[in-house]
Amino acid sequence: MADIRQSAAYAEYIEKLGWQVFQVKSQKSKVKIFVRRLGFLGAIAKIQRANVPTNFPKIPGVWMTKLEPMKFGPVPKGFRQDGWPLLASKTLRVDLSNIRPKKDCRYCIRRALSAKRVVRRNDFGGFYKLWKKSAGIKGLWVPSEKDYFSLINAFSKNAFCITIDDLAGAVVLIHQKIAYYYYAASLPAGKLQHLPYLVVWELMQEAKKRGCKTWDWEGIYDERWPNKGWKGFTHFKKSFGGYEVEFPGSFTRWF
Repeated sequence: MADIRQSAAYAEYIEKLGWQVFQVKSQKSKVKIFVRRLGFLGAIAKIQRANVPTNFPKIPGVWMTKLEPMKFGPVPKGFRQDGWPLLASKTLRVDLSNIRPKKDCRYCIRRALSAKRVVRRNDFGGFYKLWKKSAGIKGLWVPSEKDYFSLINAFSKNAFCITIDDLAGAVVLIHQKIAYYYYAASLPAGKLQHLPYLVVWELMQEAKKRGCKTWDWEGIYDERWPNKGWKGFTHFKKSFGGYEVEFPGSFTRWF
């Protein structure tokens, strides 16, 4: 099972951001490598959620390669563990055939359903406006609208979103029957009405209709590389049940 970062759709998206995509053989699969040219400064590369051969060669012109393996085990010669993963080093997954929300989660969903709601499906433009507004309140960065739609267009039918009352929403991407909770946003009024819980519940039902077997939360708090800012949404995610999955973290090779 390949991660979404190793999908053809993601490769199409990252090429539109200015990266080059190369492939190397690893056992029975091909690993995508993303290279960013920096003019006279040379280039950097990243290999995400994949395992490469232990004899992985140097990439011509690249002076730094970042590797985030899918599984624990030996890493290629020259790579050293670092403390700055680009991707979440731990995630939470839910079996969509057996969703078991906790008591507080069920309560929040019922409360959110107690009023009439305006649910919009696949209004990607509406979600982006909501996301940008929410990020502005929190002082967080969001990609440009052009880059955002490059991702949505690359995944095409394998991207869907839901917004509720223009107060909360999320975007999900699908790869190999896994639904990835990719972008999410909510305004203070939406949180007070427990709308993020209803958004996720609706998205999980939609993912099941689309044939997905697994829900991936795309990151939770990891004690190995602690970030206190992640504790709040980790509590939210864990309220839907599921099981934890750890990744080895990140490794860097310099030349």
